[in-house]
Amino acid sequence: MAAILGINCYKHDAAAALLLDGELVAAADEERFRRIKHYPGYPEKAVEYVLKEASIRPEQIDHIAFYMLPGLVIKENLSYSRHYLLKRGGIHFLLSQLNSARRMRDIGRTASAHLSAGLKANVSFVKHHMAHADAAVFFSGFDSTAVLTMDGVGERDTSLLASYDKNGFRTHSTSRFPNSPGIYYSAVTRHLGFMPDNDEYKVMGLSSYGEPEFLDIFRKIISSTKGRIKVNTRLLDIHRGVHESGFSPEVQKTIGPPRRPGSEITDLHKNIACSAQRALEETGLSLARYLRDVSGMDRLVISGGVGLNCVMNGLIERESGFLEVYPFPASHDAGTSAGAALQVHREFYPEIPLVRPESMYLGPSYTEDEILDVLRMAGLSWERPDNPADKTAELIEQGKIVALFNGRMEFGPRALGNRSILADPRREDMKDIVNSVVKHREPFRPFCPSCLEEHSGEYFEGCGIAPYMIKTYQVFPEKVREIPAVTHVDGTARVQTVSRETNPFYYDVIDSFYRRTEVPMVLNTSFNIRGEPIVASPVDAVRCFYGTGIDALVMPPFLLLKKPLKE
Repeated sequence: MAAILGINCYKHDAAAALLLDGELVAAADEERFRRIKHYPGYPEKAVEYVLKEASIRPEQIDHIAFYMLPGLVIKENLSYSRHYLLKRGGIHFLLSQLNSARRMRDIGRTASAHLSAGLKANVSFVKHHMAHADAAVFFSGFDSTAVLTMDGVGERDTSLLASYDKNGFRTHSTSRFPNSPGIYYSAVTRHLGFMPDNDEYKVMGLSSYGEPEFLDIFRKIISSTKGRIKVNTRLLDIHRGVHESGFSPEVQKTIGPPRRPGSEITDLHKNIACSAQRALEETGLSLARYLRDVSGMDRLVISGGVGLNCVMNGLIERESGFLEVYPFPASHDAGTSAGAALQVHREFYPEIPLVRPESMYLGPSYTEDEILDVLRMAGLSWERPDNPADKTAELIEQGKIVALFNGRMEFGPRALGNRSILADPRREDMKDIVNSVVKHREPFRPFCPSCLEEHSGEYFEGCGIAPYMIKTYQVFPEKVREIPAVTHVDGTARVQTVSRETNPFYYDVIDSFYRRTEVPMVLNTSFNIRGEPIVASPVDAVRCFYGTGIDALVMPPFLLLKKPLKE
């Protein structure tokens, strides 16, 4: 037996994954168990979960794979420290980087203290962008592909352009800090009054409401040439770190001062978001086109935190020249827990074939008895409908907002029907209702359509199989009025296609809704409220249900309905 425990932590999005004889048995984000978004610390709960799911004891672990080279992090930061020391906040940033690297170096001791003295596994440290790359290749199932990774920073690299085939990985080019697309976008996030390393998706959503008024200045800030990213640090001071990076007085003279968090979002802010997003898209597209030329590959995988930008991914799919584009659904750092394990597997067990996962449903599930225990403990009433999927569709058709908790939790930041809130995509007011009374979030935030795979091409231009809501597609103009709640202001949608093979219960819900309404999709958003991770357990689900305006909670075979308020 070859058991490899993959871990990432001490930056953000800590997670654990378990590779057993070439099969990824389990993977989970620590934030789901801790109930703290982007939890950065050691993933104790996730480690315990993946070992339980694999039914192995700590002493049976052969290798621990870690997603970073801590020695290189220390070396690179010290060699670059002259750029930090005279900057406001720079010393704090440097010290935090060195402290994180020291904790990374001691990950073996931390794991031993957690799991017991019986843990004998050696620790293998893996280069960060290679962990991103390998996870994307593995989940794509491609035998040969070009590889594009982009993020804030690994040890020092901020992007990787590579190829993969039977001979392994071949690097074509890299970009290095401070030429960071991730920190660039986080600086935009901060300037717009949102939280960097957390709210970048808000900037992406807001960008569709604006005009590219400031595109010229953002093109001067970020660009790419011959496969390498360039950030103009005279215009964007990146050397203060992710949370302190800011635009120069010259730039602020053009785009205005930073927005105060919580203040009104004006047309100016929408235009900043639009311009910054466009500049990022152009940079990503330029890298992809260069990679297409130098690799000669027809397929592309995308990973790294910037790879979660679904608008950029859609543009790359349409215009890069690749025949097939696969953005990895867990492109954030949590995905590197799996990628690190894969790198170690390739080194130590090349004779054992890797088995591609069928889906991203790699987290914990709960039995009927476990769910029932929670309902009884809380003193709740429930029903057991004869056909829970059909009943779910009926409630959605009636205009109810329904939370669905079913099967194994999704790995990665997207809810794919197992930890989801569902609603009617035909109702124009449903987007505002869900945003206000359920999610408690900004009204400009869009929602995803979960569409039956065989009908996706009828509604979304160029869409065939897109199971992970990580690319945007144009909604056919004649269909916009039919599905207004899931059509963004720019006429696009972040689509999830659903097949019976990957998620039979969710497919049956949508299929039943289709038979009732002739619309083959439902509105899907993650089962959580603003500021909280997606629910993980039945307790989380019940708490979120009763703390929001959700009308019904389906935890097959159980259905919970809220009683209407008395007049």
